[in-house]
Amino acid sequence: MYNSDFMDYEAEALSPSTISSQSPSTLAAQVDSQFVFKHNATAEIYTLFKDDVDLLFSGNVALQDQSALLSRIIHHLDNLIVALEDEKQYLLGDVLCSWAVRQQKLSIGCVWTQQMNHNQLNSIDSQFEYFGELLEQTLSGLFYLKEQYPNHGFDQFFDRIRHITHYFLFYSIIVSKQPPSVVVKCGEAENHRRSRFWFNTEIRILGGRKFGIHKANDSVQLQCFLITDDTAKRLLSNAYHEVYEHEEFVIEPPNANIHYDEIGGLVAKFEDMRVSKKGQLRRDSVATKRYCLCYNIRLTAKHGIDLIGKKVSLPFAILVGPKTDVEAKLFMERSFADLVRKPLSDTPKNVSYQDMADALEMKFQSIIETPLKSTDTIPVIQPKPFSNQAKHHLVHRLKPDSAAKISLDTFMKLSVAEEYCLKKGSNTEGEWKLVPYYEWFFKLAELVNKHLLEMWNNGLIYGFCGKEEAEDLLKECHRSTLLIRFSDIEYGKIKISVRDRSGVIRHHWYDQRDLEARPLTKELLTNPKFRGVECVYPNIDFEMAFGSHAKSFTQNHRQPRNLQPNPIYFDNQEAATTA
Repeated sequence: MYNSDFMDYEAEALSPSTISSQSPSTLAAQVDSQFVFKHNATAEIYTLFKDDVDLLFSGNVALQDQSALLSRIIHHLDNLIVALEDEKQYLLGDVLCSWAVRQQKLSIGCVWTQQMNHNQLNSIDSQFEYFGELLEQTLSGLFYLKEQYPNHGFDQFFDRIRHITHYFLFYSIIVSKQPPSVVVKCGEAENHRRSRFWFNTEIRILGGRKFGIHKANDSVQLQCFLITDDTAKRLLSNAYHEVYEHEEFVIEPPNANIHYDEIGGLVAKFEDMRVSKKGQLRRDSVATKRYCLCYNIRLTAKHGIDLIGKKVSLPFAILVGPKTDVEAKLFMERSFADLVRKPLSDTPKNVSYQDMADALEMKFQSIIETPLKSTDTIPVIQPKPFSNQAKHHLVHRLKPDSAAKISLDTFMKLSVAEEYCLKKGSNTEGEWKLVPYYEWFFKLAELVNKHLLEMWNNGLIYGFCGKEEAEDLLKECHRSTLLIRFSDIEYGKIKISVRDRSGVIRHHWYDQRDLEARPLTKELLTNPKFRGVECVYPNIDFEMAFGSHAKSFTQNHRQPRNLQPNPIYFDNQEAATTA
């Protein structure tokens, strides 16, 4: 029996009064004014449809007036389908697609950056739920119409709106947490044949509560497979292509249950995922390949809707040992390719100044928070941003053209630094080797990650800055100051540029071996080359940052007494090396 409650659309009236009673009542859904406008328009047409359906089933319409009323209901349905298609296209093609594009670009960033984008799904979920409620109530009304008035075309309307609903619900199922761009197998992982660091992925169902997805599929297991990009391409043309376990690697765990998370989202969380290899592999045999995670979806919803298909993650690489060039290519792919609208597409040849600056900033922030041990966890804290000066310095080194475009070939091939490499079998003889931009950039991020992270986060490292710029900055200082920067020319070196009390500027360098031998903070306190420095650029008090300088050599060390030399004898003498 028809009951008007089946078609009730519940939403509280909002203030100001310009928002109709059909407006989304949650603050999250109201953030998007364009959605509110479109949803109000759809809901108002639905209200006209519902009122006429209620009138038709009320028994108060004379038989001779029913034909006109049925024609009016059909007219409302024609308008409603147009509005539903428009709102569906906006939610999937604009709201969700824009979010997914950001997700792809931010997937190279730090955990905090990715989490901020993930949190936006809460408001998108509210929008999808409001739209889903309209779809479900419309289908409920049409179900009774087609049963009671079988020869008026309501069954065709039911099928059309169920098709809209099926499309909407299936594409509301998303990979809400993507795998990293590179899964590296190295170090201790070689012994266990698993990837070094775990990672989490997640499938989320946006909205869908009115269709009973949460009830019908609670604790349903979703399967996950590791596939090559060749298989992913086949799935683009044939969603029913059979997926089998990969011949070289296997993903663990392969299953996850659907459940409500702590904020009420319907998710399947694949946690602590690792890649296992089945046999011995050469590095080069897999370095050129791309892999994806494929999630097998099989869910049910009200009105006889089955959601069956596959969801595929962004592509990533599996490396048997680190390969910086592969990581650089994946960085460019995630940052600049249009993988959401054109899956598995190539990266463009050129990108804008701003896009490159933002991508370099996010990649640096991600590298410096990489766990040093597989048991370490990454704290979700807001990263220190690059200054505009640092962004300009980095992008300027990539030689942008007159239109401020940067060639991605430049990132991979332009030599910007040099490294002195010893010849095989020699401890003294060697030659200078040119280092491309990506290798120079990644190495500096690695040095910060392993040796300078606290100093970087505390703002004690100026960072990306050339020698001449450092000298110009120090000349403006009125007190003895040091500036910690990354070397532009010498690969993997940190430079300490110092202006002493007399105004003389000197530059000292430290490489990875120096930083491994002693923390830079201790070096700055004990090395007499930095004695008398009062500030860390721009105006951070040295002792507040590091503590007091070590006492001078003449105070700390025993001096000859028997011959009683003149005190001036010690003025220009100090230890050749510091302890």
